[in-house]
Amino acid sequence: MSLTTFALLGLLTLVIVVLAVLLIYLSDRFNLLERETYELKRKLHDTQQSKPSGPYAGLSGKALWDAVIGEQTGQLDELVLDGVRKRYRLLLDDHVQSIFRGGAADAERGMDSVPANTRTLRTPQAQVESWLPPEVVEEVYRCGQGYVLAGPDEMPGLRQRLDQVFSQLYEACKLESGQPASSLLMPPRPQDNAGSPGAAADAGAVALPATAVATPPAA
Repeated sequence: MSLTTFALLGLLTLVIVVLAVLLIYLSDRFNLLERETYELKRKLHDTQQSKPSGPYAGLSGKALWDAVIGEQTGQLDELVLDGVRKRYRLLLDDHVQSIFRGGAADAERGMDSVPANTRTLRTPQAQVESWLPPEVVEEVYRCGQGYVLAGPDEMPGLRQRLDQVFSQLYEACKLESGQPASSLLMPPRPQDNAGSPGAAADAGAVALPATAVATPPAA
């Protein structure tokens, strides 16, 4: 066998070895790329699954309250939390007004039953559970009872109590105070103007306050 033949065989062997090494390398890179692609898809799926959804970012009850007042915001960024707060105002007003009207209605019937501090409310966008501190619920309920039972001389102080509760709630939730709550929930009663003509005949009747309708903010 000539020297040239040996050289060709050696070169061919080298080429085969190089191709084998290259094939192993490419196979390893392909497997690595496949694993990285799978991991990326899994992370993307987990991110989509954990993304806040709904008008209140998937929160309800006390978790929603804690997020709005800034105690436990979880993974919500400030932009999402700001949107939740704007929509929460409608929920807050609805809950507190329903407690007040319940107190007034119970006073008309001679009942005394402070409601639970949680309530499931239906909004234009969703049905969600609202949670309020128990002491707030009782204070608002007593104001509702007082609107029916209090004398004319007690009404200014009662209105001040109700306005103070609303003011503290808005401050805790980082919301701007609007029209005083007493102007919506405690309109003048016939007995408050007992000295006016014809008022005495109506003094025994108290009209329950109408529901204040709030316009929901744009999502």
